[in-house]
Amino acid sequence: MTLEPLERGFGHTLGNALRRILLSSMPGCAVTEVEIDGVLHEYSTKEGVQEDILEILLNLKGLAVRVQGKDEVILTLNKSGIGPVTAADITHDGDVEIVKPQHVICHLTDENASISMRIKVQRGRGYVPASTRIHSEEDERPIGRLLVDACYSPVERIAYNVEAARVEQRTDLDKLVIEMETNGTIDPEEAIRRAATILAEQLEAFVDLRDVRQPEVKEEKPEFDPILLRPVDDLELTVRSANCLKAEAIHYIGDLVQRTEVELLKTPNLGKKSLTEIKDVLASRGLSLGMRLENWPPASIADE
Repeated sequence: MTLEPLERGFGHTLGNALRRILLSSMPGCAVTEVEIDGVLHEYSTKEGVQEDILEILLNLKGLAVRVQGKDEVILTLNKSGIGPVTAADITHDGDVEIVKPQHVICHLTDENASISMRIKVQRGRGYVPASTRIHSEEDERPIGRLLVDACYSPVERIAYNVEAARVEQRTDLDKLVIEMETNGTIDPEEAIRRAATILAEQLEAFVDLRDVRQPEVKEEKPEFDPILLRPVDDLELTVRSANCLKAEAIHYIGDLVQRTEVELLKTPNLGKKSLTEIKDVLASRGLSLGMRLENWPPASIADE
């Protein structure tokens, strides 16, 4: 399988990540336990069988099984007479598929020889040696039930190579070439897709990173400029102008800036000179007549 073009350096980055996932984190099915009639432990032999029990367990470890819709199944094998015992001799349900029926499990060397076994197949991920399960199952595991190193990963061999790639004038790109062999339970391209999905799921944690710093406390901006809430006396107008405004119930600067020039000129005893004075004082504070203030007056003033 070839993937190109990649930015310089990403061939090794992606190739190594995919290789590790394919070898250690791919889900699959594997033989985990075996019971053989007449056998109490893995260091024994069985009459009429060419291989010793350790060899049989090693051969069962390489059994390629595809299971649909179940996490655990029990397979049975019964064979007698001279000849090889293969995966094709295993009895199973319709939801189980033996991918390599020609896989040899052992050889019977005598006409009267026979072998019967029950094989537990479980779904898992990666590689789980039998030694990790011995102590946890010691109390409840009956004598004669033999544990097998579980190689769940369907990938048997994988290697990658990074070559130079070129796109138009760019010659510094990477081409990732992946060579892979599986046990037949999964297509190599499908294995690559699953490995890429696993990698993407793990990287999502970094994509969703949030700033863990405490958010800055923002001061609430007042609804109105504080100067608008001050009384008109703070403008230090002449007595004449101040009295005219109070007579019109203009007590706050916010009241004043909403009036227009025409409205103020209608105020008794307030002439153009006073109007000019008011405009100049407001301008010195960045204000003007005719301003529009939403929601005026505020509750603090309206209640007074």
